[in-house]
Amino acid sequence: KTLDTYAAVTSHDDVKALIAAGEGRGWIVGRQLIDLVLTFPGALSAEQLRALTRPLAPRAYSIASSRREVGEEAHLLISAVRYQSHGRARKGVASNFVTERIKRGDRVRIKLRPNRHFRLPPPDRDIIMVGPGTGVAPFRAFVQERRATAASGRSWLFFGDRQFTHDFLYQLEWQEALADGALTRMDVAFSRDRPEKIYVQHRMWDARRDLLDWLEGGAYFYVCGDAKAMAKDVRATLIRAFADVKAISPEAAERCVAAIERERRYLQDTY
Repeated sequence: KTLDTYAAVTSHDDVKALIAAGEGRGWIVGRQLIDLVLTFPGALSAEQLRALTRPLAPRAYSIASSRREVGEEAHLLISAVRYQSHGRARKGVASNFVTERIKRGDRVRIKLRPNRHFRLPPPDRDIIMVGPGTGVAPFRAFVQERRATAASGRSWLFFGDRQFTHDFLYQLEWQEALADGALTRMDVAFSRDRPEKIYVQHRMWDARRDLLDWLEGGAYFYVCGDAKAMAKDVRATLIRAFADVKAISPEAAERCVAAIERERRYLQDTY
């Protein structure tokens, strides 16, 4: 739609040719309005340029703390998005606003939105948490809450990132949680620390027998993070684990995982 509008306003022949060839949608992926203007310069009034823009969508972040432990604060875990694309350095709008532009004492408008489907179960139930990268944010809150309420259920965390030395988010806190019992077990995967890449789903596979013991004992299974690849790989690994440990067909294993989902014990917060 943006390309169509730009072509109509500027009458730029190259943009029209791009659209006519059916290549417009592919060209626009990974690009921004500034790329369009720089690549295909055209005469635009301020009002025409404004009409091409869209309001910025709000960014949603999981709160990474429990009020029982930190009081009126709300902790966030934000990774600044920075990358190169189409010959230009790019930055995530919201993440870099937070990490580069906000100063102590500044006021930022926020809206709290409860997630009614991604919550802790009763304190006597076991929980398994899969949260690579910043996907670990809500699980920090979960562990703090379980500690504060002296929950009797066990807690197991799968965490992964690129490098142990640079990316082990909240390392000391997890070690303290393991020591005081707020966290029962933690399996980690650092993908760039060895020749073959290791991800959380590989650690799940290594621990598949224990994983199924927990799930068949009524544990809740939580996944937070990337929806495009990680969440799908985690679910596929869980299906493989059921098939292998129980010596059943992939179809029967799929039904086992689907049953956990129907019981609302398989919960996702993905993006």
